Amino acid sequence: MSSSSIRRTILLLSALSGLSLAATCIVTSAGNANVSDVPAIRAAFASCGNGGIIQFPAGKTYAINELLKIQGCNGCEVQLDGTLKLKADISLWNTQAQAFAFQTSRLAIIVDGAKNMKFHSPTGKGLVDGSGQVWYDKAPSIRPILWTTANSTGVTYDHIKMINSPMWFNLVTDSSYITFTNTVLNATSSSSKLPKNTDGFDTYRSDHVTIQDLWYNGGDDSISFKPNSTDVTVKNAVVLGSHGVSVGSISQYPGVYDIIKNIYVQNVTFGNGLDGTKSQNGVRIKSFPGGYGSGMINNVTYQDIVVKDVTHPVIIDSCYMEDASYCASHPAQTSITDVHINNVTGTSSGSTVVSLSCTPNASCYVYTKGINITPPKGSPKYICTNLSDPNDVGVPCTSS
Repeated sequence: MSSSSIRRTILLLSALSGLSLAATCIVTSAGNANVSDVPAIRAAFASCGNGGIIQFPAGKTYAINELLKIQGCNGCEVQLDGTLKLKADISLWNTQAQAFAFQTSRLAIIVDGAKNMKFHSPTGKGLVDGSGQVWYDKAPSIRPILWTTANSTGVTYDHIKMINSPMWFNLVTDSSYITFTNTVLNATSSSSKLPKNTDGFDTYRSDHVTIQDLWYNGGDDSISFKPNSTDVTVKNAVVLGSHGVSVGSISQYPGVYDIIKNIYVQNVTFGNGLDGTKSQNGVRIKSFPGGYGSGMINNVTYQDIVVKDVTHPVIIDSCYMEDASYCASHPAQTSITDVHINNVTGTSSGSTVVSLSCTPNASCYVYTKGINITPPKGSPKYICTNLSDPNDVGVPCTSS
């Protein structure tokens, strides 16, 4: 798109009758899936990012055919009522997506360095489409994270829907005071190849993140608090076909000490996916074993949780990504303290409803209250190992 065409996509409203009004940029799509609208989007933020309004009108689809870094927002408002759509091209994104060191990730759309941004859909029609089917079918090793909020402070997202991310839907990294409300995330395959690693939210090196009123259907963690996530709150979520709301994984990298603390999760319902995919986990804490890294998990509360036919309703796994023989000789170096799991009710698909497998090499203080989960048949099992306070865990634990 030429520079003159880009300028024509922007409508600026300024001083009227002596009053200074916020500049407004209306981004116009080229209307061609093979023509990238990224230059026009960048131009809009360059013109209106400082306290202005950037509008994506309903009925318009914007082709994201290259890395999109949204920069220059200081007190701006983004009104997304149209659709941002990633180009379904694996080879393109292998070169276009930005490298991110943690877990050898790649990023497609990045809100970078925003301050006091309001990003919302006034009509509720705003959509981010990750075009994930091609990645589901081919299962390549490199898949881009759809949306990243990085190096930002005071960003609020409201009434945004995202579908079919190639990888994680959302990454929040190196950011503070980020809020998501009324979010819909749906990864659904149209073939026999199911979505993989389509986490809903991953927080990393970030604090004061709030996720409220979430609906998630997908093939991995609905929410995962990655290393150095602190002061994160999750309230009111429906989670389908997932691997849980997970603390961790943590302690992955040798020589690195990770911290996850002050996590509060309330009023979450877990069930099977729309395509019948089993919900594997509900409440979940996962740590790599020894030989990897080390760390601490502190002050975590899960409150008012409903599980429906979930395989592992409550689970602590201190042997993540390794087998039992490895972990026996390489116990985890992650302490788990001040963890409270309260009022978890519903049904499981297996007999073990609580599994708390801690490391013998670090503290593990976990307390439960109001656990009332019914297995398909027989009595529920509560398996606990290496708890620091086994007499006050709140369920009748056995070792196997």
